[in-house]
Amino acid sequence: MMRLFNIFVIMRVLIVRGNWKLIRHSYKQLLSFISCRSGLNKRSPFHALFYWYGLLKGPDMLLWRLETFGFIFPQTTTREQRINLNRYI
Repeated sequence: MMRLFNIFVIMRVLIVRGNWKLIRHSYKQLLSFISCRSGLNKRSPFHALFYWYGLLKGPDMLLWRLETFGFIFPQTTTREQRINLNRYI
């Protein structure tokens, strides 16, 4: 039940703090991140389900990773800073 609640927490954070310009620009990269198909984290689809199930214990690690890759803005970012961060996209 808690993992389901964490999915809603992550969706709410994406709606509020999501970098939608980058998400639209890097849609394929985000999908490969979610499906664990690229980089150092390559997994089969079966193992990816268990990996994401484990990540949904608490949303903090997943939100940190999305923030690190720029898919969500940090909480302290102002509107001007957001525009400045996306000016090269």
